[in-house]
Amino acid sequence: MTADPLWFGPVERPLFGWFHVPAGGRARSGVVLCPPIGDEERRVYLTYRKLAESLASAGLAVLRFSYDGSGDSAGTLDDPDRIEAWTSSISHAVEAVRAAGVDQVAAVGMRLGATLVTRAAGAMDPPLAAIVLWDPCVTGREFLRHQQILLSTIPGQPAGDEDGVDTPGYHFSAGLADELRHLEITPVATPATRTLVLARPDRPAPGRLDRALGSGPADHLDALGQGELLDVPPLSAVIPWETMGHITIWLSEVAGPTEERVTVPRADEAIVESDLRGRPVRERAVRLGEIGLFAITTEPDGGGSGPWMMFLNVATEHHIGPGRLWVDLARQWARHGIRSVRFDISGVGDSPVHPGQMEGVTYARELLDDLPELASGVSPGDPSDTVFVGLCSGGYGALEAAMALGARGAYVFNPALSSESMNKSSAEADPRRRAFRPLPVPLVRLAVRHGRTAWWIWRTYRQFAVWQAPMAVPAAAVRSGLDVFLICSVADTQPLREVLFWRAFGERRLRRTGRFELAVVPDMDHVLLFGRGRRAAARLLTQRVLDRFAPRDVPLAVAGEPEPVATGGEKAVPRIAAVAVSRGRAAPDARSSR
Repeated sequence: MTADPLWFGPVERPLFGWFHVPAGGRARSGVVLCPPIGDEERRVYLTYRKLAESLASAGLAVLRFSYDGSGDSAGTLDDPDRIEAWTSSISHAVEAVRAAGVDQVAAVGMRLGATLVTRAAGAMDPPLAAIVLWDPCVTGREFLRHQQILLSTIPGQPAGDEDGVDTPGYHFSAGLADELRHLEITPVATPATRTLVLARPDRPAPGRLDRALGSGPADHLDALGQGELLDVPPLSAVIPWETMGHITIWLSEVAGPTEERVTVPRADEAIVESDLRGRPVRERAVRLGEIGLFAITTEPDGGGSGPWMMFLNVATEHHIGPGRLWVDLARQWARHGIRSVRFDISGVGDSPVHPGQMEGVTYARELLDDLPELASGVSPGDPSDTVFVGLCSGGYGALEAAMALGARGAYVFNPALSSESMNKSSAEADPRRRAFRPLPVPLVRLAVRHGRTAWWIWRTYRQFAVWQAPMAVPAAAVRSGLDVFLICSVADTQPLREVLFWRAFGERRLRRTGRFELAVVPDMDHVLLFGRGRRAAARLLTQRVLDRFAPRDVPLAVAGEPEPVATGGEKAVPRIAAVAVSRGRAAPDARSSR
């Protein structure tokens, strides 16, 4: 089996996806995998990849993709006519499979993706051979309500925006929310299209689903494992292997007996938008390093200038960032002449594993090899001409890589620099780690039965052993010449400031270097699920990046209103949430003025 990244669809609005082709390059049928919307797309990304691999192993050609304005495809969630654009994206995906040489095509849709599949299927000629409706949303209203309930369970939720609906990681404008409330699943009117409906056994398909789908024949199976996939924290999610097996068998039986040659065009580069002067912004899918780590570069016309901005994975999620923030920032910064790369470390997203490595391990020791290889891949002449950007465990990785390479800087959201699961006796321990403050082994043993006591001892000890405190990590980075910017929620600031030395003296010394800033965003949560805090944090980061690195001949674009952000003490103070208004101000260190 082969899997190739490609852009397809309209040249002016390219869609991004992965084409999986069976071994030998021939297929009995084609399948397009239509993802859910919003946070649910993030949650099922690995499941869809595994399903694509399973189907390809059964002799089917598979295209998994992101809708217009989602994932790595062009556009944004704020663009108009989203439902029409998403429906058209499905049609373009089907056309791409047929253009590759496969006439018989089926579609799989999960949640709102299933709703969209029924909408797209009615307009297709020739019709789809089969559709699989996996835990379908009967209405868009049902989808929005479920997402709002999930967001409400997260502690510390700020007041929502009056204009629109907040969901975990994604904000739906008032117009789009209204469109979704009127979206309903529709009957598959074509008799030639076979249908499989997979409903959750713990939430049986309501009668209105049967009524909505009409009287046409359909097969029914249970969507096993759906709760363990969607209703748990992402790091606890379990791939629904049994359900995937049922889908593979069903689609394999529907597929025709004749194999067709599959020819996937090479389309690893696309123009995704224009910069402030109307010049193209290009993205390219690349493989980097010894094992071929997957990455997407974003560059303005002419290649851009300054350091490469390196976006790290959030935990074990694929490369688009929280609420697709890495994609949005990469393209926004490219409009100002700044180049970037978002990538998957080994065992995560679309990157392979090293020999003997497990998939989906947070803080995997292999990242210590991956990050220098990625930097060398995009900046072979000078891997240190990079700035690493990360969130949580990715924030740790950003500091680790920046210090190892002597990079230009590390810009980090809520860095996770200490963890019970990471200690000197754990499988991921490595003497090369410099940006982590692991719990000593005796305290790890104590924590098994007396967790609170162990952490109290550890926190007390760090009041005297100040080099073991989390703030010692960015301090070491600043001393080595890095430009360090920490953007934290109120809760994530606490471990950085709990040691008296750093709170009273150390942080002030770091700020005086001109290479350190700690900004506290009151409405921000740990993983940037709340829209208000996520937008405020993104504006602060963009302000820093453009102030430091944007070419002086690129026009300024100021946007936004004052946001409550604390940069010194705990009290929030107004600060203009805009891009650089003092172009040319650089950190005192010569590295920041290359």
